[in-house]
Amino acid sequence: MSLASGWLAAPAARSVRLGYALPDFGCLADRRDPQSGTAWAPEEPSRQLVSGRPILSRAKMDLVLSIADYYFFTPYIYPATWPEDNIFRQAITLLIVTNLGAFILYFFFATLSYYFVYDHLLMKHPQFLKNQVSREITHSVQSMPWMSIPTVLLFLLEVRGYSRLYDGIGEFPYGWFQLVASVLSFLFFTDMLIYWIHRGLHHKLVYKRLHKPHHIWKIPTPFASHAFHPLDGFLQSLPYHIYPFIFPLHKPLPSWTPFSYSNYLTHLKRPEWREREK
Repeated sequence: MSLASGWLAAPAARSVRLGYALPDFGCLADRRDPQSGTAWAPEEPSRQLVSGRPILSRAKMDLVLSIADYYFFTPYIYPATWPEDNIFRQAITLLIVTNLGAFILYFFFATLSYYFVYDHLLMKHPQFLKNQVSREITHSVQSMPWMSIPTVLLFLLEVRGYSRLYDGIGEFPYGWFQLVASVLSFLFFTDMLIYWIHRGLHHKLVYKRLHKPHHIWKIPTPFASHAFHPLDGFLQSLPYHIYPFIFPLHKPLPSWTPFSYSNYLTHLKRPEWREREK
């Protein structure tokens, strides 16, 4: 075995028992159980081999979570006695990965938009608040971890196989036609529910407590994209998460939602347009 393949295969040697698909980079040649030394048997439901990779027959983990577990959490964080398909371990890993990913995406795309797309003349508007950018960032940083808690519970249900997410186009009888139909269905379903949720958040019984904090930013920057009350932010993202529990959905399809959720186009409107919207 080459030095490179040995290094990449090392985490597998320290893993106790794998319950989901591992990233296969063509170098995981030794597919034996590190405890017994026996080869993984295809007849075992939790160890079935598909294209040379072990999978959990009930549901496969998200690729990002699989890589994080395989190269970091399994060899360096969790004890060997804690199996990778343990629900509490999965919840902890999802919480860490979700928060880390959310912060990276937030700062990366908001910063790019702020410096290369956002019209800085908007900051001269009389309704632009003092220290607004830092306040937007602070509000977002404080809210995102709380938003992630109910979100992770939904992710956990997906990971445990309770959603209707699928990987390959061929997994459903109508193939590409079903994929195109699901795009239209997904857009209609999420936009419609977000509209009604947003409208409900303007009800006098909940507006002041939940939704008004987001409307502090009359002339928002891209950094206001997640400056919500945590419950407000989660509720407005909820349609994206409940759709795959009702309808079949190809996994890569919702990948554009961070851009939609950030609502950059609204944040780029000029002051006179904002005034007309009041």
